[in-house]
Amino acid sequence: MTPVTGNKVTLDTPRVVLVPEAEYEDGGGGVEYLRFGGMEPTAGEVVVESRPIDGIVAVMAVPVGQWAQYREKYERGEVAVTSPLLDVATGAGGRGRKREVNIVLTADNVYLAVWEKGLRMAEALPDNSNDSILYYLQVVGRQFELRKFDINVSGSRADNVADALRKYYKTVKAR
Repeated sequence: MTPVTGNKVTLDTPRVVLVPEAEYEDGGGGVEYLRFGGMEPTAGEVVVESRPIDGIVAVMAVPVGQWAQYREKYERGEVAVTSPLLDVATGAGGRGRKREVNIVLTADNVYLAVWEKGLRMAEALPDNSNDSILYYLQVVGRQFELRKFDINVSGSRADNVADALRKYYKTVKAR
């Protein structure tokens, strides 16, 4: 499902990378960043980018047909795209805290941002099952002491996922 608010379209895809605005280059730069992130765009995809938010651009690979539908609905230049990954990485939730993990669940994907004195990492992952989320956090936990972090879960199934995480982590909140 792709939520549309006004002319802002949220693209729910794990095929997204975040790029600092100062380093982002238009005119093919997006393709290179996706490649660097291990996501070679296919012939059936178009590369689109968000407007910068807090100095970060989301670059996404989107099916050509899906993008054409948005282009038909909105005149050229009127559609603004974003990603749940950009939202979780730039959200105010982590800015004031020293240690926080923000998890946003959609129907198919999980978006995860780790804050420790600033944004430390943000990832879009293609499976939001409880087992996969626990695995993702175990992998991230190799770099960060997540047991000392606040973990915030929002989106679809937030209560269910938060309950599963509470077995392993001290401070878990469903929003």
